[in-house]
Amino acid sequence: MESCIFCEIIHKKVEAHIIFENEYVCCFLDKYPINKGHILIVPKTHYAEFRNVDEKSLSEVMNLAKKMAILLEHLFPTDGITILQENGIFKDVEHYHMHVIPRYKDDGFYLVEPENGVKPEDFMELTIKMQEYLHKEAI
Repeated sequence: MESCIFCEIIHKKVEAHIIFENEYVCCFLDKYPINKGHILIVPKTHYAEFRNVDEKSLSEVMNLAKKMAILLEHLFPTDGITILQENGIFKDVEHYHMHVIPRYKDDGFYLVEPENGVKPEDFMELTIKMQEYLHKEAI
């Protein structure tokens, strides 16, 4: 495995502003924040992709995202919280992580929703395909 900045933070080889950790996850302030208080929640076990994260670590990430959102709402006069994670070529670090970002009305951070070309009839076809897959995989 290549060097991973998050693994180095978890193993205390690189300095970070850790605000919480337990045996499954490590929460620290993002070095390049969208806004003051931007938190990253990272499983202590290295997983490159969301789909590979073990159930307990994923549960810890999600539960801590909620707690960190409440913390940020308590500390800052936010207009809201964005909880975000990206996979594949869209992630900036090859270690699964969740962002918890305090948001303000005019903070300049936007997710642009492009025209997607999905037609009304596509919804029924997609619904059927997704239900078939879920049934087959017994999820």
